[in-house]
Parts: sequence; structure tokens; C-alpha cells
Amino acid sequence: MNRKPILLTLAFALITILSHAQNAILKGQVTTADNQPLEFVNVGIKGQSKGATTDRYGRYEIKNVEAGTYTVFASFVGLEKQEASITISAGETATLNFSVKESSTDLSEVVVTDFSSNRFYSDSSFTVGKLPLRDLENPQVYHSISGRLLREQVATSMNDAMKNATGVTRLWESTGRGGDGAEYYSMRGFSIQPTLVNGMPNVNNSALDPANIETIDVVKGPSGTLFGSAVISYGGLINITTKKTI
Repeated sequence: MNRKPILLTLAFALITILSHAQNAILKGQVTTADNQPLEFVNVGIKGQSKGATTDRYGRYEIKNVEAGTYTVFASFVGLEKQEASITISAGETATLNFSVKESSTDLSEVVVTDFSSNRFYSDSSFTVGKLPLRDLENPQVYHSISGRLLREQVATSMNDAMKNATGVTRLWESTGRGGDGAEYYSMRGFSIQPTLVNGMPNVNNSALDPANIETIDVVKGPSGTLFGSAVISYGGLINITTKKTI
């Protein structure tokens, strides 16, 4: 039996093991200036393809590094690239730590909002609950129409303004009296009029100009009776808040 190939294989494997045993290990930690660990920082040896990425504790480890003097770098987006020189001996476990700081070329902060998609939205209405309650805190079902929305729509009449309220339909234009602008609307099966101005009972003898309106609050359902007026319907109420003069 020819044992020469087997001996050659074993010798080659032994040489490979010994050569790897002579290789060194480079490890360390990457932290910020206030000693906080940095994750996903790239640590590599200049001129070689060896490298590693830090874990959540900022630690890295590069194995099978040959003996010699190297320039090691640590880089990450938004951070200044750090470099350091180190001399590694055969079989050594060398330690090299980095402390990085924010780069002067950091990207500026970008704030994304949905303001442009619904810039007329308001999450609360003081005139409905008489308290600064948010939508989820207010037990009443209401719809607020702001004066900004009316200006955007170039609304010229109450009928144009009330088209922004869901579940409200105009029945007829007036009470039959000449010049009366108190139109009748249908809300939840009941007939109602915009009989509240600034929270007080008031039936207008002429139509209000939308240019003088700050908000129109449409409170739906029997909760409108909490305002305690005989001019309010069980279907709800329409309260018009006018602009304040200085």
C-alpha cells in the first residue's frame, strides 16, 4: 500500500493548521464621544479585504490577520471616518478601540407630516363641548367647518358652507318671509335651522356672509338638546361662531 499520498495530505493539513495558528486576531469596540456603543459600524484593514461589522454592543472581531503593521479604519454614514495604525504579532489577539464623533457633513433633519393632505383638520372644538376636549374625549357627534375652509372654497352662502357637513340636507331656502335667510335643513330625520349664533338663540332675518364666519359647528343627534333651548331640534343643532372684531 502506497502511504505517500496520505502522508503528503497530512503534512499539508498540518502546515495549514500551523499557519492559521500563527495568524492573529484583531478585535475592539466602537463607541461615541459620550461612550455609547455604535452598531453596524464598518471596521476594516486598509489595503485588504478583511473586515467586520460591529454588533449592538459596538464590538467587532477580525480573524486570520497576518503579522504586520496595518492601518485600520472605522466608518459609518453620518460619522467621521476614523483611522489608526497597529502592529500585530503572529498568534496575538490585538485590541484596537475607536471613539467616533458626528461628522460636520451630517444630513439635515427631515420632518414628514401629513399637514398638506388635510390642512383644515382640527382635533378639538371648544365651542361644542365648552371645554378644550379632543375628538376622542368629546361624547358628542359633531362636524366643524372652519372659516379657512370656506375661504379656500370661496363659499358665498350658508348653503355652500353646509355642503361640507355630512348627513345634512337642505329642505327649503327660507321660512317664507321676505329676506329671511334662516334656511331649513334635514338632520337625522328632523328639520332644523341655523338658530344659534355664538352659542345664543338667534334666527337671522338675513343670510350670514360666510366671510364673517369663524366656524360652523354641526352637532348631530339628541345631544344638541343639552344646549337647553327650545329652538334646537332632536336631530341636532347648527351653531355659527362669527369672527371677533378688535
